[in-house]
Amino acid sequence: MSWNHLKRFGAGAVLAVAISPVWGAVADVPESQEPIKIAVQEAAGQYFNAHILGRVLEEAGYTVEYISAGYYPQVQGVADGDIHMALGLWSSNIGEGWMELFDSGEVLDAGEIGYMGVETWYANDAALAACPGIENDIMVLNDCAQALATAETFPKGRLLDYPIEWGTTNELRIVALDLPLVSQPAGSEGALVAEIKSAEERGEPLLIQFWSPHGIMADHNLTEVGLPEYFDGCYEDPAGGVNPDATYDCDWSAARIWNTAWPGTPDQWPVGYRILQNIDMQPQDQIEMEDAISKGADMDAYIEQWLADNQDRWQGWIAVAQNP
Repeated sequence: MSWNHLKRFGAGAVLAVAISPVWGAVADVPESQEPIKIAVQEAAGQYFNAHILGRVLEEAGYTVEYISAGYYPQVQGVADGDIHMALGLWSSNIGEGWMELFDSGEVLDAGEIGYMGVETWYANDAALAACPGIENDIMVLNDCAQALATAETFPKGRLLDYPIEWGTTNELRIVALDLPLVSQPAGSEGALVAEIKSAEERGEPLLIQFWSPHGIMADHNLTEVGLPEYFDGCYEDPAGGVNPDATYDCDWSAARIWNTAWPGTPDQWPVGYRILQNIDMQPQDQIEMEDAISKGADMDAYIEQWLADNQDRWQGWIAVAQNP
């Protein structure tokens, strides 16, 4: 199934993909004939990681189903048992009620995916020129916001934001910092990437919510802007920040990226659960994949090539899972 094909499915679609084993199954696996259901989203990095895990589980002998799920709803789906594994939760972008589910044991923390993430506001080169000093102090926007405006936001500048289903905390930041900006959600990751490319081609200023690692940065220059530094409690306690009357008056926090599982997973598929715990992806994996996809590579073909090129690596995840 292609990456573009996935995007045509609705939020509740169940996507079952069967790929013939190449390297052979693991002894005593599967412990259960029930398929392992893995959450998949319309973000290329998460899709890539989820399908790498799925293919490795298949090579170990499991049956896998991919469940199309929104970023925030997926954790409740794990708690309900409708999803058994979800990869790539960002601590900088936590959904309402998530931590209560982890604290209560309704969902399991299955460990980090292997790399840390950065989420923040970025400016392209034209925005740096239009708003000198924005990389050091976001408050210069008070003098140059109109340079970032669109017809819909004028006279305020535009912050091109994440899709709505990824979260809307930047609306709180804009209010807390009293910035002359409008948060304008993008439709998808692809729309964010397209805006970065088209703004550069036209030489137009762009202020955008984005993240790293991402392959677009291999060919396009984006600079972090000077939001007030994040501090513990910024999202909960207004007293500690630059605005004593508001929360979110700070940058995004550094992101731990971790995986989660339904609590029944370790008992029903113990080796499979340990494979999830062992998965170790690196920033370069993401950068190279995103760069290749942005230049027209087929996602599923890229995944198969990655598996072939990294056979020793992922077979090590299985070996450790078999012999904990």
